[in-house]
Amino acid sequence: MDLTSGAFFALIVAVLVVLTVLVLALWNRIPGPKAVRHGGRLGLLLLNQAVAVLVALVWLNNTYAFYESWDDLLGNNGNQVALGPDGATPKVGAAALGGLQPKGTRSALSFDPYKRDVLISTAVGPSSRLRGELYVWLPPQYHEAAYQDKAFPVIELLPGQPGSPRTWFGALDVDRKLSGLIASQQTHPFILVAVTMNYTGIKDTGCTNIPNGPQADTWLAKDVPWLIKHSLRAAPDARHWAVMGYSAGGYCAVNLIVKHPSVFHSAVSLSGYNTPDSPFVVHNPALRAANSPVLRLRRMAAQPDIALLLAGSLQDGRTVADARSLLAELSRPAHGTTLTVAHGGHNTAVWAAMLPTALEWLTKNTAGPVHTARGIRAVPPPHRHPSRKEEVHAATAAPSTAARR
Repeated sequence: MDLTSGAFFALIVAVLVVLTVLVLALWNRIPGPKAVRHGGRLGLLLLNQAVAVLVALVWLNNTYAFYESWDDLLGNNGNQVALGPDGATPKVGAAALGGLQPKGTRSALSFDPYKRDVLISTAVGPSSRLRGELYVWLPPQYHEAAYQDKAFPVIELLPGQPGSPRTWFGALDVDRKLSGLIASQQTHPFILVAVTMNYTGIKDTGCTNIPNGPQADTWLAKDVPWLIKHSLRAAPDARHWAVMGYSAGGYCAVNLIVKHPSVFHSAVSLSGYNTPDSPFVVHNPALRAANSPVLRLRRMAAQPDIALLLAGSLQDGRTVADARSLLAELSRPAHGTTLTVAHGGHNTAVWAAMLPTALEWLTKNTAGPVHTARGIRAVPPPHRHPSRKEEVHAATAAPSTAARR
């Protein structure tokens, strides 16, 4: 039974109800001396309260998608604190699905089915030596004859902390949302790639290269693009690549694009923040400065041509304020805008509601499929440069305030 399934939640709620009834029914019926009766009552209460806490924790996990499976919860998915052996070639999934890779190339990855049309592969980064999972969704056009000579734009998807890349295809349902938008010709046919981001258990890496630790920055900005470009018909130019994340992944998306504009052209932060909060980073002044997008942008003599969409809820602490303060640091050719919702906290329901607008924005700020026969060329997308202070309002209701998470 899946950790996030409705059946599991219903089961533990039913257990809680039964235990509550038993406590009431047996309270005055426990036999034996006084000490035994009191001990029995205490045991029933403790068991009842433990199950009540479990119900609350499962509800919180289902709401905020901290862990998508039992393996994620128990750390048995092979991607926590796992460094690949030096000199090893990437180890990949067991079953190769043919016809995906560029013509005349040998795929760096092999894929197994995950669910629906999503594929999964496990790889070791050639440079970072980190072992991680990649969940890949290919648009319907990828398999159509009319697109066989096309390379596709890519969105790299980052989870929160704690969190799992599976959340993108679970609670957020990004593949179904994008599929519908593609069918109505509102978005490009993007390749979606959700990747492992967390390598230090419950401690956040901050998507940085930690001295004597996981090289998360290298994995996300170098290894993942290399693996995808050498396995699928993915366009290699930065203008065809975007990065999007929620919460800690939103911070990482902005941090990565500011540090690696030659890899990504556009980024979306869903309820992210501006300053690193990883314990590996905040206590290291050099790392903190190097991984503060606001400071990096402020100190640049000339900012790169990047596009940012910073989304937040007016009821989610400082997410909107942080977005506006970061946009105030942009100067041409860097540009960006905000997406705001009036209601909702820091959870997957809010981020799922933001996704259609975010995907449409990415289409305007990321180049579409490109012919591969003549070589993939960098073609700027036909988008306009909005004002730094322009905002995309996803809701118009009057705002209210609340303390951030």
